[in-house]
Amino acid sequence: MARKIQSADNLLMPQAQRSLESTSVRTEVPRSVMQMISQRWSSPLPASPSQLLFDWNNREALEDEIRFVNTAQAYLEEGAVKIAPSVLRIVLTVKANLADPADQRAFLADQLEMDFRRASELCILAESYALLDPHHRMDGMREIETYGWSKALKLSAVRDPRERADIWKRAKGRDDSASYRAVLEELRRFRERKLLPPAPPEPAKEGVQSLWNKTRGSLDVLNVAVTHLESKKECKSALDNLSRLQQELNQIKKAIQEKMKEL
Repeated sequence: MARKIQSADNLLMPQAQRSLESTSVRTEVPRSVMQMISQRWSSPLPASPSQLLFDWNNREALEDEIRFVNTAQAYLEEGAVKIAPSVLRIVLTVKANLADPADQRAFLADQLEMDFRRASELCILAESYALLDPHHRMDGMREIETYGWSKALKLSAVRDPRERADIWKRAKGRDDSASYRAVLEELRRFRERKLLPPAPPEPAKEGVQSLWNKTRGSLDVLNVAVTHLESKKECKSALDNLSRLQQELNQIKKAIQEKMKEL
C-alpha cells in the first residue's frame, strides 16, 4: 500500500499507476492484480460439469481459489477507498452549484459511471475518515490501514472514530485482527444498541407497612360487604373484595420473604 498521502488539491490530478505487484495465489508473480485476475479468467474450466466443484476432502484447490478471490477483492476495495476523496469532491462541487437535489442526482447519474448508492457509500467513507481534512487525513488513513480496506468500508457507516475503535476491539477480541464476518456481526449489535430506547427506571418497591395499610382498607371494605349479602349482586361484590384482599395478602407475603433475604 502506498504510504505517500496526496494532498486534497491533487486528488483529481492524474497520478502515475503504482505497480500492484503481489505474490500470486499460484507460484508466479504477476505484474499487476488485473493480470492475475485475467490469468485466472483465462484458465480452462473442467470439461465435465461434475468436476466444477472442488474436492471437499482435499481442500487445497478450494483454499487456493479463496485466497485468489480475497486477494483480488482487497485490491478492488483499496481502489474504491482511494477514489473516495475524489468522489466526495465531485459531489460537493455539484451540490454547491445545483440547488435542486433532483438536478444534483440527475447530473451525477449522467456524468458519473458509478451506481448512486456506491457513490454515496464512498462519500460517507471519505467524510468518516476525514480524508479531505489535511490535519486529520493521516489519522484516517492509519485507521483504514488498521482495519483493512474491506472492513474499513463497512466501518465507515459509523461516523465517530471512538465508536469504530470500540466495534473493532469487540470484533477482534484477543486476536490481532478481526474477521470480516466478526466486524459485520459487531456492526449489527452496534445498530441494535443504538436503536434500543433506554430502559425505564424500575418502580420503587413498596414496603411491608405500606402494603399492609392498603390491605387494612380492603379488609374494612370486606367487613362491610359481608354484612349485606341479601342479593346476588352484593354476594358478587363481596367475592370481588375477597379476591382483591387475597392478592394484596400475597403481595405482603412476597415483600416479607424479600425482606428476609436482605437480612
